[in-house]
Amino acid sequence: MKRLFKKKTVIAISLMITVLAFVLCCVSVAYAGESAAAVNRFSISANGDLSSEKWINEKIYNASHNRGRWLYELMSAAGYGVSTDKSNGSAIFEQARVYGIIDDYTSEDSYLPLNRRFVCSTLVRALGYPYRNMGYIADIVPGESYMSTAAYFGYFLPDFNNMVYPDKAITDSEYENLLTELSRYHALKGKCALSFGDSIMYGTGNDGEGISEITAIKYGMTCYDFAVPGATFGQSKGRGHIPDQIRSAYKKYKTADVILLNGGTNDVNHTNLGKISSGYDMEKTSENDYTGAFERSLWLIKKSWKDVPIIYIRAHNMELGEDAVERRFGERAMDIAGKWKINAIDLYSDSGLNTEDPTMCSRYTYINPNDHYICDSIHPNAMGYAKFYLPPVAQALDTLFGEEAK
Repeated sequence: MKRLFKKKTVIAISLMITVLAFVLCCVSVAYAGESAAAVNRFSISANGDLSSEKWINEKIYNASHNRGRWLYELMSAAGYGVSTDKSNGSAIFEQARVYGIIDDYTSEDSYLPLNRRFVCSTLVRALGYPYRNMGYIADIVPGESYMSTAAYFGYFLPDFNNMVYPDKAITDSEYENLLTELSRYHALKGKCALSFGDSIMYGTGNDGEGISEITAIKYGMTCYDFAVPGATFGQSKGRGHIPDQIRSAYKKYKTADVILLNGGTNDVNHTNLGKISSGYDMEKTSENDYTGAFERSLWLIKKSWKDVPIIYIRAHNMELGEDAVERRFGERAMDIAGKWKINAIDLYSDSGLNTEDPTMCSRYTYINPNDHYICDSIHPNAMGYAKFYLPPVAQALDTLFGEEAK
């Protein structure tokens, strides 16, 4: 009798398990169908604004950024006519196609994750960047020259493995930085920059494209660069003279929106330091020594282009001989900038770039073919400019023109 009871109990439990499994299976199928329907509804309705379907795709939305919204911000900053709401992904993609910013697209593109490849390809095409080569980058393939071009202008620099990770999704902080760059472009586009200085302003080692040209191209500006390799502030036989650059420029260009100035690197070994004057009338000040010529240069600029802002750029720490002398000349430049109340960028103290360090020298200065292909420890290569020079110059421009961006 007990055996029969146990047998019936086992059968009953088995039946209950079977029924429970069947019910769970049905629920799973029903939920899967509902989820599939929800995803399908998301695919149809997600025209750039994912918030309406946040309940089904919240994690995906928060982990990536919307391609349609990015295109809207990009086209708006670049000055394209965007005749649609920023949540209308399909219309935005169609306008981007008409403008040649993208090629063909599908209904799914508006909610695919925004990655570096898509950002770089659309940036280069929308802003009209000319092709530039950052150098060897391990993880880009033929046909992706826009990745190297974007890196050259300071977007997504190669890491120490020379990788830029084209498929990496854009993070929140990266997206905010991109929007900041677009705001700068919008504020600076069409402005005119004049620049004076030595080889670092000129772009020796970077095919003659230095600080001012790279900045101007990146933000849609016009630039007239009068810098000369080897130039000094003070008079030095056989070398370019920065005050002469300023006088030459004023004969051609009576107006400007901003002036970029560097110099002093060659003065360290070729001119005397001199003393800061007590006043601001430089009419009779000598241009023989570094300090006098620097002050006279600022006087000439302010006299020639009244109220045009000046940005002085102190060069990074480099191999110039005696460090104490290099610092003395550099600190004198910052003192002069303070006296004349001009904007000053101190890359020697603040950038972290020290090309006396062999690792930094080999990575961030150019290889000199005329000197046994040795990195020259002075002149930045494309990566040196993009990583250490462009960001502080852009931030200085923000202080001058940031309100226009807003």
